Order: sequence, then C-alpha cells, then structure tokens
Amino acid sequence: MKNYLDLAPKYLSGHKNKTRLTVLSVVMAVALVVGIFSMLDALVTFEKAQVLKSEGNYHILIRNPTQNEIDTIESRIDVENSGILKDLGEGKINDETCALGYMDGNFSGNLNIVLVEGEAPQKDHEIMLEKWYLDQLALHIGDTVNIALSNGIADDYVISGVINDWGATKAASIPFVFVSKGTSEGLSAVTSQYFVLFKEGVNIQNAEREIASALNIFEDRVGYNEGLLALMLQTKNNRVLTFYLIGVVLFGLVLVTGVVMIYNTFNISVMDRVRQFGLLRCIGASKKQIRRIVRRESLIISLKAIPIGVLGGMFITFICSGILKIYNPHLFGDISIFSFSAIGIGAGVLTGFLTVFIASMLPAKKAAKVSPVNAVIGSETVKISGRQKQGVLTRLFPVEIAMGVNNAINKNRTLILMTSSIAISIILFLGFSVLVNPAFMGMKTDESYTPDLTLTSDQGMTSELSEKLSQIEGVEVLGKPVEHLIDLQLSGKNDEQTVSEVAAVIDETITLHDKRQMNAEADNAFMTIAVFIYGFVAVIALISILNMINTMNTSIVSRSKYLAMLRAVGMSDKQLNNMILAQSITYSLTGCIIGCVLGVLLQKKLLDFLATDWSFPLYQIVGITVICIMTGTLSVMGPLKKIKKTVISETITSL
Repeated sequence: MKNYLDLAPKYLSGHKNKTRLTVLSVVMAVALVVGIFSMLDALVTFEKAQVLKSEGNYHILIRNPTQNEIDTIESRIDVENSGILKDLGEGKINDETCALGYMDGNFSGNLNIVLVEGEAPQKDHEIMLEKWYLDQLALHIGDTVNIALSNGIADDYVISGVINDWGATKAASIPFVFVSKGTSEGLSAVTSQYFVLFKEGVNIQNAEREIASALNIFEDRVGYNEGLLALMLQTKNNRVLTFYLIGVVLFGLVLVTGVVMIYNTFNISVMDRVRQFGLLRCIGASKKQIRRIVRRESLIISLKAIPIGVLGGMFITFICSGILKIYNPHLFGDISIFSFSAIGIGAGVLTGFLTVFIASMLPAKKAAKVSPVNAVIGSETVKISGRQKQGVLTRLFPVEIAMGVNNAINKNRTLILMTSSIAISIILFLGFSVLVNPAFMGMKTDESYTPDLTLTSDQGMTSELSEKLSQIEGVEVLGKPVEHLIDLQLSGKNDEQTVSEVAAVIDETITLHDKRQMNAEADNAFMTIAVFIYGFVAVIALISILNMINTMNTSIVSRSKYLAMLRAVGMSDKQLNNMILAQSITYSLTGCIIGCVLGVLLQKKLLDFLATDWSFPLYQIVGITVICIMTGTLSVMGPLKKIKKTVISETITSL
C-alpha cells in the first residue's frame, strides 16, 4: 500500500456485504430519479401529441378576421404557418342535416383534417366528406350527392376527397361537408377563425400583444391553444400554471425520496465505523485524511452504482414505453421504445453524486472530531442519562419487544431517516393517485352508464322498439327510455354486426348516433395517463419497499456485535426475533402514520383545488398499513438468519 487512500478500496473489498448494500441503495435511488424523470419526459411527449390531436397545432386564433388582418399576420417573419376555418352553417345532404365549412388546404393538417383518399375540393361543385358517412351510405369518390347550402340553393356536388373521421360529428350523426374556396366565398360565414402557428423560439405572448396592438384587435377576439402553450411554458392561464406547480411539488418529493434513501444507508454504514476511524487517528491520521478516505469511498461507490442505476431507470422507461406503444399505437406508434431522457439521466447522476458526497461527509466530519481514545473504547457512543427510567414499555410489553421499540425511538437520527423515507413514499402515492382523476386532466371517460349508441327521433319512439332492441344479443338498453331518446350499450364482441342489427330494427324517422369512436378516444387518452401515473406510483412503491429492506439489512449487519452480546448474555433466538421485529415495525408504523396523515391532507387540498368531492381513502390507508407491516416483517428475516448462523464468540472478538 503506497498511499493511505488505498485503505478505501481495501475496506470496501474486505466488507463486501456492507458495500453491496450501500451500492444497492444508491442504485435504487438513482434508478428512481432516472425512471421517474424519464417517464415524465415521455408524459410531456404524450400530452403534446394528445393536444395536437384534440386541439390542433396552432398557438393563437383570431375570431372573424378581416382580410387586412389576415394579410398583415401572414406577412410577419415570425409566423410559420396560418389558415382560416369558416363555419358556413347547416345545410342538407340528401335531405339529411350536415355542417358546412371551408378550411385552407395549407393548414388543414394542423387541425387534424387529414385527406385519406382523393383530393381537396378545388372547383365550385366539389366537396370533401368524412369516411364514416361514405361508408354508411356506400358512397365513393366521384359519386354525386345533392346538397342544399345555407343560402337555400340546392345543387348536385361531386365527392372529390375523403377525410378522417371526427368522433364528435360521428356521435352527433351530422357529417361535416367541406366545400371549395369559391363556394365558401359565395356564402355568409356564421363564424370564422384564423389560426396562427409561430416559429420555434418566438415569445408568443409578446408576438400576440404586438399583433393585437398594431391591428387594434380586442381581447375577446383572440383565442389560445392553452394546452400547447402550457407545455411550452408560455401560457398566461393561472390554473394551468398551478397544475404545473403541483407537478413540481410532487417531483420535488421524488428527489427528496432519492436523497433520503442514499443518505440513510450511507449514514448507517459510516457511523458504524467510528471505532475504525479512531484507530486511524491513533496511528497518526489527521482529521483531513479521515475525510478524504471517506470521500474516496463515496467516489468508488458512486462510480459503481450510478451507471447501474441509470441503466435500471432506462429499463423502467423502456417497459413503460413498450406498454404504451402496444396499448395506444395511434399516438405512440412512431415513438421509439428505446428513447431516453437526457434530463432524467442528468438528474439521476447529479442526485447520486451530490447525495453520496453529502451523506458521506457529515458522519465523517463527526467521526473526525471524536477523541481517538474515546473512539477506540467506544465511550463516546455510550451516554448514561441521569434521569430515572419509568419502565413504561416493559409494563406494557415483554422485555424483548420493549427493547426493540426503545432502540427504534432512542436512535433519533435513524428513526427520522427511516420514517421520513417511508412517509415520503406514502405521501407521493396518495398525491399521485389524485392525478389519475379525469377532473385533473380535464377528460371525460367512459363509465358503466356511458352509451355506445344513441337513438333519437322527433316523432317519438314506442316501448315496443325498446323491447326489440333489448332482445338483440350484445345490446343493453340503459336506464328508462324516453319518448325521443334511447341509449344503448354494446357488450358483444362483434360490435359492427350488432350495430347493423340495430340499424335494421329502426326506420328512417330515427337517427342513429354512433358514439363508440368518441368514447374510445376519451378512454385511450385517460388510460394512457393512468399508465403513466400508476407507473410512477409502482416505481416509487417498489423502490421504497426495497429501500426499507436494504436499510434494515444495513442496520442489522452494522449492529451484529451488539446482537451477539445479547445472545451471549442469554437472549434466545425467539426473543432476538421479537426485538428486531418490534424495532422494524416501529419504524414502519411511525412512517406509515406520518405519511398517511400528511398524504391525506395533501390529497384533500389537491381535490379541493380541483373542486372535486373528496372522500376519506379508507381502502388506500388499509392497504398502505398492511404493506408497511409486511415490509417491516420481511425486511428483517434475511439478516436475522445470517446472524443466527454466526458463532457468537467470533462476532464479539472481531473488529
């Protein structure tokens, strides 16, 4: 050995069990941070895709613009693309109600008006229709339909193109008919909206103020794509900013969890070696050298653990991305499951290095201050209280259980670290569970009473029709049918065949509204969010359970000499089990109580903010309590078996 710093790797290699537990703790904490932040990055990607699909790819819109306003905005150097959408009112297509409109071809893709077949209407007597309507009437490109425009003029129009289905118009059973620019100019628009997409890097709020000021556009004529602007952090909406603040608080707790995990295990490991540091002081090591040895150990542990933790976090992200790609291919079909988040990896690496450094230096600083003689004989760690003990615990419990509870309570630092780790995990679970709430995401999801089909008729429907519908296999009539409306839910596997059977029962006076696509879109969006949030919760819960098991392992291994002395003076294996189990469950229940109280308060505050009814989460609390007790029990089984197998005399005489 040429340098005193070579003691660091020699100690780590000579105490493989302790080193392995410390490395595992750092790995879990880094994996937690990398996994959570990488999943957050994927969630932002999903949210953006969802916003672009539901709201469109634009930043602001101007209602009922003049030609001068359009020309001025279009000529701006900071505008990437723009286009106008006109609502031309209602018309009739083959004597059925339809919605008439016009959209600039260069901007139609930004509003998810996708041409799937044919071409956009160019001539006056050409139109573009949704695919579901063509399929319903068995129409094709080139066919002619009769359309009565909003001005009352009826004429024949040729179908020139087919666009993708819109869930809302399909559910309303009112097709959207797009006409050519020439036809739209001959009609009076009910409303028109001019959509504007700015170039990347533009300060949108400043650009919007410049446009409004230069053209004297009042605030009520300006609209915003709030979802997209929120993801770009350019929104003025206070409610959206508050949602972001909630997210920052929750993910701040994730970082705190990772920090506590690393500090907890490393603190126990280093403080157990006060006597070894005292021996080094006896042979001439300075306080600075003691700190440098511990710092070198932390560097070695970091270099081993952090890369493994980063890979573990990336693996978590890989699994989550794979599930989403399979579950929702429409939104995630083009996203690579091997993608990774630079922010997540950077956060994990930074958290790992900084926390290990802090966790190693604080105990080392304390050890360096201890007198060499006191550190060797252990007198610095023995403190005799002058106050007479009341023995309350021994009156309530057997002596070994009282000793276990007393050990947990008297070690304030360990108690705080252990309980805070458990409490933060519970707070995160209860807090994140609020996010799996349609009110938080602004979504409407499919419930057990949500209809797949709705029948409406101005002339009324008879009870005989309701009975016929209920006899169709796979059809359930929801609620009590009223005269002008019947809601149906489909339960069969072959939905298309069932819909055909329903259509065959009704006559031309009844309109069939197919809401399946709209329901499916809402369900997919919500379930994708749920996969993310429950993924967060699952990762946090798993890492927290493993951390508690790992910490208890480290704690018991570091106290092996103390436990051997208890066995030497007559403590039986059963009493040893009860004492360690009582100590572990004390940690678990203390953290459980604190976490549940604070978590319930946080959950209630979040739901109050959302103006959503709150009820006490009894089942969640019971489940959390059971898991905490089970984890506390399982965490001590492994190390206790190892201690019982060791020879008492060898443990006591070993350094």
